[in-house]
Amino acid sequence: MLNKLKSKLSKSLKSGKLKVFSMFFLLSFLFLALTKLSKTYTETIPFEIVYKNVPEQHHVDTDSTKKVNVSVNAYGFNLLKYYFYKPKLQIDFEADVVLKNKTYIWIAQQNAPKISASFKNSVDVISIQPDTLSFPYQTLAVKKVPVKTDVSIEFTPGYDMSSKLKVTPDSIKIIGSEKLVSGIDYVTTKKTELKNINSNIDKVLDIEMDEALKHLKLSNKSVTVKGHVEKFTEGTFNVAVTIVNLPADTNINYFPKTIPVAYNVSLNNYKLVRPSDFRVECNYRDIDNTQKTFLIPKLVKVPDIVKSARLKQHKVEFILIQ
Repeated sequence: MLNKLKSKLSKSLKSGKLKVFSMFFLLSFLFLALTKLSKTYTETIPFEIVYKNVPEQHHVDTDSTKKVNVSVNAYGFNLLKYYFYKPKLQIDFEADVVLKNKTYIWIAQQNAPKISASFKNSVDVISIQPDTLSFPYQTLAVKKVPVKTDVSIEFTPGYDMSSKLKVTPDSIKIIGSEKLVSGIDYVTTKKTELKNINSNIDKVLDIEMDEALKHLKLSNKSVTVKGHVEKFTEGTFNVAVTIVNLPADTNINYFPKTIPVAYNVSLNNYKLVRPSDFRVECNYRDIDNTQKTFLIPKLVKVPDIVKSARLKQHKVEFILIQ
């Protein structure tokens, strides 16, 4: 008997009868599927909840396991995709909830139009369960504190930054209990060493999470630091010494009349620096009614494009003229 069956099957394969059978089977299946999908069904579709605009100053119990079950009536064609795709319901704490007794409440009836809009017109929403969702909260303290960097930079000889490091963001929000938040005035980045720097700096630095910060929520856990690095050179000018606060009835003779000032500036700005951009002063009040025979010069004016400057002489001798 088995041998006869094998023989008939073999002949069918050779004759192409199996291919014809397969085609009719497929057509029958498609016809059945179309028949089923063209009927109307009542199904319950679970919506996963996505939370938006949760207030920072409130610790809200946003349970990730909560779901909203929506019962709908529709043709099978319109329901087919929900067997493969899990829809999401966005709950906006600025628009979709009401506040009552330290609890945010989402009411299904008030949000039904929003849920209905997520379906096509051919899908009728029958019911939404549960009819309310409650989100209790605890009030938290929020404080904005500056970010300090802990970065040491070792430049390649002849290079330097033309301006200070720019930190973005330069301040962050810390959120938590009033006791912990009140004790923090700033946060610091993790200690970072940059060596042999001869190009622009662009680094992401993590905030140093000390014990107190570990129990708080931070608006940012890292910042970006940027710095413009250029080739620098040194220049020197002889700058005239100016005596200030000299009494009208006092005449002095002093030496030297000019003092060399050494300065560091980027190569691009070297030709823009002039001796008149600097000012060296000696304040006579510093030695008035004393036995000192010299004044202390101070560099009181330096152009913004100069990175640093220093006097190469630190005494100005003087004598009183009768």
